[in-house]
Amino acid sequence: MSDEIAKDAELLSNSKAGWVNRRDAADRLGETAERALAALKSHHGDPDVDVRMAVEKALQRATGGLSGVTPGAAKRSYALQDLASACSKPGQRTVKAHGDGYEIEVLLNGGRRQKVYLMPHSRKDGAKLFRVYTYCGKPKPASLDWALRTNTKLTHGALALLGDADEERLVLVDSYLMDEATPEIIKRSVKETAFYGDWIESKLTGMDEL
Repeated sequence: MSDEIAKDAELLSNSKAGWVNRRDAADRLGETAERALAALKSHHGDPDVDVRMAVEKALQRATGGLSGVTPGAAKRSYALQDLASACSKPGQRTVKAHGDGYEIEVLLNGGRRQKVYLMPHSRKDGAKLFRVYTYCGKPKPASLDWALRTNTKLTHGALALLGDADEERLVLVDSYLMDEATPEIIKRSVKETAFYGDWIESKLTGMDEL
């Protein structure tokens, strides 16, 4: 595990590695730190004095490593409009109202464009979600087979069918619980969905249909 931590730490420090790879490295490091702290805390009162002292020393070292880091603020819920507004960037991402949600048109490299939709959604179990998705093409048999195989390679989101009985389309979609969605999370999702959605569209259709 120490080798994996070192690898992720090096990746996080590499500004040329790309924001997706660096973000994933930060996520993995955070998960590792959380699991390590949970294991130490569970033995904070260990009956073995040597183990207890080692645990206390390890916790002190971990706490010392957080010096200067401001604790995270309490979670708050954001309105859909606030989340959409955070995605706006003149010349790169244009946000406009679309039905019950928003449409974000993203300018990509090479002059290609991709429309990403941010919409509210209620599951049958009552859970309230925000969906981030983009259209990637028509659900032809060959493209559906390719999509199912590609799903195993995606780290965020999934390829799915969205629409009604008359017109379903293949989409790249990511979903977030409403009380967990933040402007930064949604902006990041919109950028990533646009990038990979455009790549999938180009693979399946060779077109740039937004």
